[in-house]
Amino acid sequence: MKSIAPAVAIPVRDEVAAGARREALYFLMPAVAVVLVVFVAPIVYSLKVSFFDWSLVTPGSEDMFVGFANYTWLLSNSSFHSALLVTLTYALVSIAIELPLGLALALLLNQSFYLRPLFRGIMIIPMVLTPSVLGIFWKLFYDPSAGLFNYVLGALGLPRIDWLGLDHALMSCIILDVWQMTPFFMLVLLAGLQSRDQELIEAASLDGAGAVQLFRYLTIPHLLPYILVACSFRLIGALADFDKIFLLTAGGPGEVTTTLSVLAYKLGFSAFDISRTASIAWVYLVIVLIVCSPLMFYLQRHAFKAR
Repeated sequence: MKSIAPAVAIPVRDEVAAGARREALYFLMPAVAVVLVVFVAPIVYSLKVSFFDWSLVTPGSEDMFVGFANYTWLLSNSSFHSALLVTLTYALVSIAIELPLGLALALLLNQSFYLRPLFRGIMIIPMVLTPSVLGIFWKLFYDPSAGLFNYVLGALGLPRIDWLGLDHALMSCIILDVWQMTPFFMLVLLAGLQSRDQELIEAASLDGAGAVQLFRYLTIPHLLPYILVACSFRLIGALADFDKIFLLTAGGPGEVTTTLSVLAYKLGFSAFDISRTASIAWVYLVIVLIVCSPLMFYLQRHAFKAR
């Protein structure tokens, strides 16, 4: 005689699973509500504000609808063009320096040597320090008369440099970012190096592959997804960097170090132009999506192929 227990149990299991999913949704609802209130609602509100002419010094201006006038003003404004160029230069040059330095440090820390854990801990320190504290201290280091860097240059018989002057201000900001964020690349790439298939490396070595060939044909292809992830995160962070730059130079001299975030700060807290500040934030979002989308698309395609 055939048993009908499995046929009866299947709907029961489905009903239990559906009940478990509903219960999970109930537990998620408070977190979803917090995300909607804290994140989504301000984002939608900022988009609305960007289509108005709201200035805190003009009563009633929050109701003046101007459409795309704020975005048109941005695209035709020389200060915005300069800030966009400075932002891209700062972000791309910083990452171009941090990536090879981080890779070199990761390769070094992947070797076995005495006091390696201590050295690894010391290398992480710049990354975990507060950017505002770094900005204050490095401004003292860059001081043209009593700063540490010019003291060292003077002791070596070299001419002093006006680190925060017109010719060197942007590079000084980049140097600070490189010093702080190179350990981020180091950690990500070190994790990639330690996840390599050692059996594959040993087999290639037995077949006569040298260190350069192992690095070119095995290490670099394996590290490519890690490099793209690190570059994506750092690109988003560098494009939005504000505190270090503002504390070092406040966007000066002139507009040499005025990035999009510094320009938004000046419009919002100096000119009190809320609508144009919101429009800058949305332009920044579009730039991030344009720059990072190819990287994320490649990562998704690589992950799909790996499956």
